[in-house]
Amino acid sequence: MKKIFFRIFSIVIILVVLVFILRIYNDHKYKDINALKFPEYYKDVANISLYPTDIEGVDVTYVDEGRMQGFRFVPKEKLHRGLVICFGGSDGGPNFETAKRLAEEGYETFALFMFGMKNQEQTLTKIPLEQFEDVINYINKNIKDNKPISVLGASKGAEYALNLANKYPEIDSLILMAPTSYNFAGLDFKDYGSSWTYKGRELPYIDIKKSSFKSFLNHIILPTLIKSPISFKETYESAIEKDPASQEKLISVKDLKAKILLLVGEEDLMWDSLAMANKIKDQNPKARIYSYKEAGHIFAGNGILDLGKARIATGGSTEGNKEAKNESKKTIDDFLKENHK
Repeated sequence: MKKIFFRIFSIVIILVVLVFILRIYNDHKYKDINALKFPEYYKDVANISLYPTDIEGVDVTYVDEGRMQGFRFVPKEKLHRGLVICFGGSDGGPNFETAKRLAEEGYETFALFMFGMKNQEQTLTKIPLEQFEDVINYINKNIKDNKPISVLGASKGAEYALNLANKYPEIDSLILMAPTSYNFAGLDFKDYGSSWTYKGRELPYIDIKKSSFKSFLNHIILPTLIKSPISFKETYESAIEKDPASQEKLISVKDLKAKILLLVGEEDLMWDSLAMANKIKDQNPKARIYSYKEAGHIFAGNGILDLGKARIATGGSTEGNKEAKNESKKTIDDFLKENHK
C-alpha cells in the first residue's frame, strides 16, 4: 500500500514540476507577442470617455436613444449616399476604428454597441434583435439621406448582423468579417442560452457546452494550465458535429435580399470562418467570399493575443494578417462604393 501511495505521490510531483517548467518556458516563448498595439478604449470598451471624438473633418456625437447606444460620425463633406452601421465582436465594442476610417472617407457611419450599455443586456446572452428597431427609428427621424444601409459586423458582430438582415429588410448590404453561418450559445455561462432572442424567444443555437471533451481538454484546459495559446476552433467544430439538429441552427439567408460580402482568414483559429462562409454562400450563391492565406481571425498581430490571464490563438502570421488587413480594406471600399453610389 505504501509503495502504491509513493508511486502516485511521485507521479503527482513530477506532473506539477512539469507544468511549472512548461509555464516558465511558455512565458519566455511568448513574452514578445504583445507587439500589437490596441487603442486605449480596448481596455474598457464600455467607457465612452476613452473614445477619441475630436476627428478632423468629421463631427462625432454619442447617440443615447433607447437601446441604440453608440457613436454617430458625420463627415463635413459627405461623399456617399446612405449609411454604414458598424458592430464589433464578442466584447460588445462598437468597431469604432472602422466607423472612423469610413467616415474619414466620406461615409456617414455609426459605431454601435451590441450589449453592455444603458438599456441593453449587460452580457453576451439573449440579446433581443428588436433593439435594432431603435436604430431604424432614429435613422428615420433624424437623417434624410438614409438609404442605402450597409451593416458591417466582425465575428459575433457578424453573427448579429446576419440575423438582423434576416429580420429587417431595411438593411441593403452586409459586410461580414470572420463570420459564422450558425447561431451559437452566448458567452455568459451564469445565464446560459442563445446569443439572440426575437419576439421573446431564444433563437435555436449550437450548444458549445456539448462539444467534445477531448477537444476541450486538448485545446482549452491543458493550454490554460501551461500558459500556451488557447484555440476555440475545434470546440466550435465539435459542438456542430455533435448536434443532431445543427441544420436547424443555421442562420437562414436563402431568401435574403441584402448583398453579402464575406471576409475570412484561412488560418482562423477562433472558429472555422472559411467553412462557415461557404455554408452562407451555399444558401445564397450571390454572396461574395474573399479569403486570405496566412490570415487569422482578426487580421492583426502574429496570431496570438495575450490577455494577461490567458493567451488566445487567433491564427495567421504577422505578414499574412497585415496583407489581409490592407487588401480587405480595399475590398470593403470597393463594395461600399458599388452599393452607395
